[in-house]
Amino acid sequence: MINIKQIYDDALKDPALFAKIDVDAIIDSLESDGSTDYLERESLSTIHKSVYDCLREHDIPYISKYGNKLADYRYIEEICHLHKGKNVRWIRKNTGEKTLTNGGIVVDIKFLDNGMHILTKNNQNRFIQYKFDDCLTFQKLSMGEQLVLMANEYVDHS
Repeated sequence: MINIKQIYDDALKDPALFAKIDVDAIIDSLESDGSTDYLERESLSTIHKSVYDCLREHDIPYISKYGNKLADYRYIEEICHLHKGKNVRWIRKNTGEKTLTNGGIVVDIKFLDNGMHILTKNNQNRFIQYKFDDCLTFQKLSMGEQLVLMANEYVDHS
C-alpha cells in the first residue's frame, strides 16, 4: 500500500522527488477507484487559474487575498463535481458585498423545486444551506487530489 500522506509531504519539500518515484504507479493507485477522473487533464496551475478567472469574471473584490485563501481549493462549476464529506467555501454572487464564507463540510446535495441546494456543517456544528446557483463554490483539494495534480504538472513539464 502506498502511503499517500508521506509521498505528498515529501513532494512538497522536494519537487524533484517526482523524477525519482514512479508517478504512473501513484496515479494508478489513486485512480483505481475512479475517484480522481475529473482531474485527468488538470494540474495545480490550471486549478489555480480557474479560481482566479472565476473571481475576476464575477468582479469579486480582493482577488489576490481571496486567491491566496483559495490556494488549496478548486472552483466547482458543475454540481456533479461536488463531493460529499469535503470542505467547501462559497461567495454569494447577488449580494452587494461579495465575501468569502468560512464554509463547511458538504453533508447533502438537494435538488429542490427552486434549484440545487448544498447543505453544509460548519466548525461550530451548525448546518448551513445555500443555493448552488446563487453562489460561487470552491471545494478543498484532498492530499491525494493535490498529489495527482502535482504529478500531472510534472508529467506535462517533462
